[in-house]
Amino acid sequence: MISEKKHRIRRVAALAALFIISGLTYAGVVTLLHHGIPCWFRVITGFRCPGCGITHSMLSLIHLDFQNVLSHNLFAPLIIFYIAWIFIYNSYQYIQKGKYNLSSGSKIADISFLVIFIGWWVIRNIIGI
Repeated sequence: MISEKKHRIRRVAALAALFIISGLTYAGVVTLLHHGIPCWFRVITGFRCPGCGITHSMLSLIHLDFQNVLSHNLFAPLIIFYIAWIFIYNSYQYIQKGKYNLSSGSKIADISFLVIFIGWWVIRNIIGI
């Protein structure tokens, strides 16, 4: 019989593999078709959301084109890091305790990220970046 902890590790590994495979598949489709999923916020309002340009940033990162990573979305590395941290932190919590709550483990970090996220949203539309 497989232990509960090993079962949780397999679940986390399967979820991580699913995210990676999905991301690489989407990157391949966007690269081949030169068209991705549009930002519906931008389509409807004409304004850029905080995440606009992340697909292009990730494609630049995959192609090791580090100069263009920031040119598509200055905030992209922080968003990517924050999401990765939440996945890692919650995976650890799930493996150890069987619980997760989709936070970074720090209310101050979560609130700070939210404030910076909203600030970036406003600033990028005022300056036009």
